[in-house]
Amino acid sequence: MRLVAFVHLCHWAARRGEITPWTRHDVIMSWLKSVTRKVLEFTTDPAVRVGILEAAYSVTPAYSRGLLPRTPGQQAVVVGVSATSYYAIGATTWAGVSSIYAGIPGHKAGPRALLVGAAVTGGVGFLGERLLRPRSGDGLFLATTWSTSRFLSTVGLAGGIVTTSDLITHQYLRRKPSLGTTLALDVAGGALMGVGTYLRRDRRVRKYGLVDPDRPAVTQTKSVVSYPKVVGLATATAAGIATLAIAEQTAARAINKGLSEATDTELGEAGVLLSHLATAGVLALAAGGALNIVRRRTQRRSDVKEAAYPSPPLSPHVSCGPKSEVDFDKIGKEGRRFVLMALTDDQIERVMDEPAVDPVRIVVPRQGSIKKRAALAVAELEALGGFDRSMIMVASPTGVGYVNYIMAEALEYLARGDCATVVPQYALVPSALALDTTTQGTELQGHILQAISDRIKSMPQATRPRLVQFGESLGAQVALDVASEGGVHRLDSLGVEAGLYLGVPFRSSAWRSWWRNPRAIDPDGRMVLVTQADEAPKRPGMHLMVVHNDDPVNKFSYTMFVRRPWWFGEPEDRPPLVPRESLFRPVISFVIALVDLLNGMNMAPGDFKRVGHDYRIDIREATEKAYLLRSSPEQAERIEAELREREQAWAQTRLVAKTAAKAMATINRKMKSWGQNSQEMDLADREDINLPPTVRKFLTSMKLGSEPG
Repeated sequence: MRLVAFVHLCHWAARRGEITPWTRHDVIMSWLKSVTRKVLEFTTDPAVRVGILEAAYSVTPAYSRGLLPRTPGQQAVVVGVSATSYYAIGATTWAGVSSIYAGIPGHKAGPRALLVGAAVTGGVGFLGERLLRPRSGDGLFLATTWSTSRFLSTVGLAGGIVTTSDLITHQYLRRKPSLGTTLALDVAGGALMGVGTYLRRDRRVRKYGLVDPDRPAVTQTKSVVSYPKVVGLATATAAGIATLAIAEQTAARAINKGLSEATDTELGEAGVLLSHLATAGVLALAAGGALNIVRRRTQRRSDVKEAAYPSPPLSPHVSCGPKSEVDFDKIGKEGRRFVLMALTDDQIERVMDEPAVDPVRIVVPRQGSIKKRAALAVAELEALGGFDRSMIMVASPTGVGYVNYIMAEALEYLARGDCATVVPQYALVPSALALDTTTQGTELQGHILQAISDRIKSMPQATRPRLVQFGESLGAQVALDVASEGGVHRLDSLGVEAGLYLGVPFRSSAWRSWWRNPRAIDPDGRMVLVTQADEAPKRPGMHLMVVHNDDPVNKFSYTMFVRRPWWFGEPEDRPPLVPRESLFRPVISFVIALVDLLNGMNMAPGDFKRVGHDYRIDIREATEKAYLLRSSPEQAERIEAELREREQAWAQTRLVAKTAAKAMATINRKMKSWGQNSQEMDLADREDINLPPTVRKFLTSMKLGSEPG
């Protein structure tokens, strides 16, 4: 605002002839000096300087290797978030130390008192960090105490550097405060602190070796064009940090001034501490509000009707079909995909070269009470022929309602269509935003299993189908947590014969109980954990968990903000693919883990890889072993090929449909602007229009209601 007002003032005065080129130059220089004084006012504030030094120190550990490589752009974000966090922690903590050693409210601590405060703070922090480090992963209280000690040790060191720097440059050398004697020295001091982290990490590499050298911390950019983007993102991140620091300091000063005026007391260092805490609280509230906005917008996108799946299915064996009671508009985007992508008996017979039947697919929408939804699941199975199949699977979806299409198709191939899959929806947002709905999802899963089991028990023994369950990612947590109370025997009481759980998340209470004490939840040893499907046995009554060593969804934890996770233990004891040289750092390791979560789910259609949270390469074999299904080597090979081809075909169909829908909307808008009636154009039958084969095939398939691809 000041800059805008200044420009308008100069323009007005120049028009009146009151500012000559020379006086205009003087005004500009005067304004620049005013801005410089303001910047110096911020950068010479001891709390801000400690914050800047801490931010500079955080850059080196921000380059540590995580479970998966990061892009240069992601690395810029990691550095920015880590530096911003360390700045806030450093500035607030040093304001507190200064307040304590000032003694009397309204007074400022002198250099000697600040040096004593820095020494005591750093010494207590260093001692606490060393004593508690072996137990820093034991519990949240100990972890928080250890992380606090670590921050105290670095803030004490930073505060000592800032105070000593002021004494030397401003008192003994008689230099006036400037950017060179404050900001430049602070950044250099922070970088020097970071060198210690780098040297320690390098020593660990030489001692323990580099796990999987092909996985660097940061991938290289693939083209020269990428560099400007990365530089721009890094610059924007740095500018964001600077803006946040200035804004936070401005707000803190305003709050401090307001408190002093309200109390008619000069609060001094105590007021600085209170104002910094107030700004931190405002930022936390703003973050919570932003999360709610993201949640609502994401929910709307998850309910959109896609151009590739415009109409209800025609099959009598899937939900929303002619025999179903489920409304096509009530099952969300992923539900509509699921029912329209079901295999047919002809497609299964072509791959398996054996007789097959049409499989049953059921989606239970999230509307209604849990009891009503459980009753609806049974009613759908009755109406669509699910109880006539030899196996019924209850597949718990992820938060957005997604069940892996590869698993559903692999099951239908291996069962020769003689199966029914029931998907009970409990949310309509991505898993990261659906974490507060998992308890309801687990309750729903249990009720539906119970309702189906009761119906099966009423059938003649010879015709009873097998009941199994499946879950991947958040769905694995929901399905597995049915056993969190009562263990595997709880699943037995529900008639669940076997289960398959891919990429079990860290939040699963059943997983955590089993990890700590397997016999407490699984006395008969029926829960089996493998890192890839070919390691799994094939035996009845098994609950098979497949978790990759580098799966961040399984290893992530909210407590990583302050707590060292189990897989970040002694280097020689870490699981395969976990970097042995990386050191756990509060906040920074948490931010890196967040980026790992994002990268763990990078999947290209049809390109199956055993990496991160991608389990498509394990699904066919894991499904066969977990549910005691069979296939010959030739059939297994054909299934694998068909799974890849179908995923690519469906991805291409969605892309073409989305692009075609946008094109049609553009055409109709243009026609309307020409004064012509906007109407749907039947392009499939227009031979005079040169459409790409893929587009024409898609339009024809949509018109006929058949499967594209």
